[in-house]
Amino acid sequence: MAHLITCLGSQEGFNNVNKIIESKLFTKVYIITSDFGKQNYILPHVDSNIKLHFITLDYTKPIEDIVPELYIILKKHFANDKIQELDMAVNITSGTGKEHSIIISTIMKLGYGIRLVDLDKDGNILEMM
Repeated sequence: MAHLITCLGSQEGFNNVNKIIESKLFTKVYIITSDFGKQNYILPHVDSNIKLHFITLDYTKPIEDIVPELYIILKKHFANDKIQELDMAVNITSGTGKEHSIIISTIMKLGYGIRLVDLDKDGNILEMM
């Protein structure tokens, strides 16, 4: 699990996202958020070998406008990062259904599978199958 895409929706989910990033299981993390998330999110202390990409979207736009926008952004990032995996680790414990739908739809349009990840009761990464 080298690549993580995470939704950063509300402050409630910030701590969970930080713990997943701090697990050091992911070398590249794509944090998809709004202006609110970008302005209020406090990055966790991470090793220099973990590459964080912030992707800010305007969720007031209709879904049919946001998905193509995110598609172009992620496609460019994935090409630059030379991603060759067939699936992506995805965490959607933060955010809304609209935000989750946009992320999942875009990843699938890019041709990747999705492995949902979260934390178990002990704080370890849990891959939900």
